Amino acid sequence: MKMYVGELLKNLDRIPSGGVPGLDDLIGGGFLPGRVYLVSGPPGSGKTTLGMQFLAEGAKNDEKGLFIALFETPDLIVRDMLRYNLGILEYVNSKKIVFYDLGEILLSANRELSWDELFKLLLEIIKREGGAQRVVIDSFSLFESFVTNPEGKRKELGRFVRKLRTMDITTLLLSEMLSSEKYTDEYYLADGVIVLHHFMRNYQMVRAIQILKMRGVPHDSNLKRMRFTNEGITVYKEAPI
Repeated sequence: MKMYVGELLKNLDRIPSGGVPGLDDLIGGGFLPGRVYLVSGPPGSGKTTLGMQFLAEGAKNDEKGLFIALFETPDLIVRDMLRYNLGILEYVNSKKIVFYDLGEILLSANRELSWDELFKLLLEIIKREGGAQRVVIDSFSLFESFVTNPEGKRKELGRFVRKLRTMDITTLLLSEMLSSEKYTDEYYLADGVIVLHHFMRNYQMVRAIQILKMRGVPHDSNLKRMRFTNEGITVYKEAPI
């Protein structure tokens, strides 16, 4: 297959990582467009907030965003995000950010799905919304509960990721971190992996971010301090202390 100069240069373009101050400095200026990225972390680490910042940054630049929710309902997510100065309500009302409650569909289904059926359903949702340039799926790790053949995941996930790349959609898969020593299939198949951490030190909560993997992008893999502000998540250059 031939690749032309224009196509190669397009692949070197960057898009802002989601309005997360300091994050682009760790990944060489931003995400590569049309790629699939995994954001992993324990409960309460900021995965949904980072995902919404990603969509809000796109909406600010007239890029339509789609949030596919599996656990939390869309209205609850929006209410929680109103604590930040992201303009979420304005973007939702203008349909620059669209929510799809997949959890309601899967929980009301009378049968479990195969991985093939599940990923086809996700692609249908994305195509149905039309024009979405940024997509967030939350929480990707919960899909295990709705499938009949967990051993067939890697093959179908690989097909899903390849299909997303052909659609010129930049996607964030939000996933619960089950173990720091066990990596699931999405860690290997995603183009990049961002891990959010929180831990106690001297009786205080410390938050950190780590770029575990970022294909085609120079990146800093060291732990960096992170905290929640009125603007959402902010990343700092220094190590967490």
